[in-house]
Amino acid sequence: MLKLENINITFNKNTANERKALQHIDLDVADGDFVTVIGSNGAGKSTLMKCLFGIYRMDAGEVILDGKKIEIN
Repeated sequence: MLKLENINITFNKNTANERKALQHIDLDVADGDFVTVIGSNGAGKSTLMKCLFGIYRMDAGEVILDGKKIEIN
């Protein structure tokens, strides 16, 4: 099972170009589930994936895999 809780990502934090990319994202994926993430350009699909891969740092939130919190740096 994969669980995302309250994922938040802000680009250019504390600057004039600050942009909130993801706000309060929650997701539960049970074993055997098939998930497709869809949305228009700029909706945050790639940002969410890059967060899970550790490319982008989260401002807040947790990623839980099989009941264990995953540290994503």
